[in-house]
Amino acid sequence: MKKAFKILSIILCVGLFNTSCNNSKSSTKELEDVFKKMWNNVTLTNANDYFKTDVSDDFYTINADGIVQNKEELLVDKKRLEMLELLDFKFFDQVIKVYDDVGIINGRIQAFLEGNYIGEVLYTAVFVNENGVWKYKNWHGTWSKDSPPPPSFISKDQ
Repeated sequence: MKKAFKILSIILCVGLFNTSCNNSKSSTKELEDVFKKMWNNVTLTNANDYFKTDVSDDFYTINADGIVQNKEELLVDKKRLEMLELLDFKFFDQVIKVYDDVGIINGRIQAFLEGNYIGEVLYTAVFVNENGVWKYKNWHGTWSKDSPPPPSFISKDQ
């Protein structure tokens, strides 16, 4: 829980004291590419390899359905990883901010299953630069008030 507060403190601090923001085209593009790589790899097929090399050791996620997981817990949540592989996503309203070694990406995602609208999530993804490599650190998703009632992705193993 201490780690969660540390990241939230960074987010709040960065939001309040916008002094070291580096939103150059190169840093924004770098984070955009890291985000795309992350999204393509948080799936049942790719997660194990991706989490070994591109995810911070103290990663945690707060999902739109209220489930909080660390790195190990997410990797055993096969139902959630499979869901991310089955759905199609439309990203929009994305804003990328870079503050020294912290990259914060906010946006919205619409999810579709076989062409049917499932819902919309507002998200924040945090990346940290560890020894020159951007690592996925945190995800926080919140169902949009306009979404239909969310499906449950809670694994039977939990």
